[in-house]
Amino acid sequence: MNEFIEWVSSTALSNWVIGNEWVWPMAETFHFFGLSLLLGGLLLIDMRMIGWFRQINIAATHTLLPFVFIGFGINLITGVLFYFGDPERYTINIAFQIKMVLVLLAGLNALLYYWKLDRDMQHWPPYGDTPMLAKWVGGGSLILWFGVLIFGRLIPYLGTG
Repeated sequence: MNEFIEWVSSTALSNWVIGNEWVWPMAETFHFFGLSLLLGGLLLIDMRMIGWFRQINIAATHTLLPFVFIGFGINLITGVLFYFGDPERYTINIAFQIKMVLVLLAGLNALLYYWKLDRDMQHWPPYGDTPMLAKWVGGGSLILWFGVLIFGRLIPYLGTG
């Protein structure tokens, strides 16, 4: 693991993040915007899948997915910048490790949605209740992504070595 950390620390990207005082605060700002897009869209999509807000057409929630993907992309890029800017701290940080596990589980949950629910969604009543699997996927998504938010916020305070 030390060899990997040394390699990350020696990259041009790491030197760029560390060597420019504006990179980290800009990345923090964009990370916040990305998270807002990601969670803002998922909040409505998942709550509708759980069965709430039935006055919203279930298929209309799909129009928010591009915002979710853009938010995730922004957070992926800025998250890589954070990691390359301080790989020693992030690698050993328990909050970061838990956050990454939750991101992975959220990704698997999204695959379950895509494989099992996405195609059938067009046949659901637009303002009706949703199947039990949709409720579980939507609830799981909310729990996982809010866990990502919480543990991401805890990174500076937990397990920093």
